[in-house]
Amino acid sequence: MSRGGKRTGSGRPKGARNRANNDQKLTLSELAKIHAPGALNALAEVMTEGQSEAARVSAAIAILDRAFGKPAICPAIPEIDSEPFARALREIREAGSKAPINRA
Repeated sequence: MSRGGKRTGSGRPKGARNRANNDQKLTLSELAKIHAPGALNALAEVMTEGQSEAARVSAAIAILDRAFGKPAICPAIPEIDSEPFARALREIREAGSKAPINRA
């Protein structure tokens, strides 16, 4: 006997209507939303009464992420040559009070 693959007569016949009712059509997200208050309460309980500091911190982070969203990832800032700025700063310091102040 072969295993796996298509078998004759299996599955829903072509043209047959899907008999799933509205309760069965809930998406995973909708199902999760039903349990969200209980999950949040469980996280809050771990956050306040957790056995370990790691569990409390992890629960606190999970609550904050759900309340405010995860922090945005900043793109890498390219490294710049700071020598021109350092040179200009040295020149300004060396000039001291002799440097003209441009007040607009």
